[in-house]
Amino acid sequence: RARRGYQTLLYAVGALLVLGGLFHIIVFLVRGGPWSGPLSWRKPSVFGISFGLTVGTIGWIMGFLRMPRPVGWMLAVPLAAASVAEVFLITMQQWRGVPSHFNVALPFDEEVFQWMGNMVAVVAVVISIVTIWSFVSLSAPPTIAWAIRIGLVLLVSGQAFGGAIIANGFNRLDQGFTTDFNVFGSAGAMKVPHAVSMHGIQVLPFLAWLTGFTRWPERVGLAIVLAASAGYTGLVVVAGLQTFSGLAPFELDAPVTAMLSVSAA
Repeated sequence: RARRGYQTLLYAVGALLVLGGLFHIIVFLVRGGPWSGPLSWRKPSVFGISFGLTVGTIGWIMGFLRMPRPVGWMLAVPLAAASVAEVFLITMQQWRGVPSHFNVALPFDEEVFQWMGNMVAVVAVVISIVTIWSFVSLSAPPTIAWAIRIGLVLLVSGQAFGGAIIANGFNRLDQGFTTDFNVFGSAGAMKVPHAVSMHGIQVLPFLAWLTGFTRWPERVGLAIVLAASAGYTGLVVVAGLQTFSGLAPFELDAPVTAMLSVSAA
């Protein structure tokens, strides 16, 4: 009942994108075809669900930020429009039967990929502003507040990993590669740290929300969230170390295995 209009917009757009992603999972089950690779139904499915969750979560977070309504609309409208456009372009390319990413085969496909980059840039700017705002003016209990702040920092780091994927992809494209644009070195899976860091913004606030159903004092809930944040950050660090060492996600040596175990615990 207390939500503002721009939050409603983001909730609606987020729900629409998630439903679109789920629809394309059904399309995959009905039509078949590969789930991985540059041309697969995984892309509209995963991008739809991921963008939808992110947009909806940002809408929820904006309810805790002290900001004038016009500013809320100035952030929400570009975020919603750019997210819809990004997922639409990826989905359109899949239905056309051509890759969406690093596709420069035709001028139209190259233009589509450039616009995808533009839309991601808009999303990144809005999320960066919301992240900075959360450290300046956020009205929430400490447990929720720190879960939001740390989750947003992880989300921004996820965007940085996404930028690294694009840079690596162009580098491989220049070297003559036609596939595996998200592979760093021999086997580094760049999607792993990107995905893990992107969705800490759902995991940590959800954990903080769960502590609200206990009789624990606020300091206990905060301690749990901070411990979980340290562990989740450790998972991101492990994924990043593996990737930029050119190693597969589970090609672990003893020190990294120890860090992974402690972080997971």
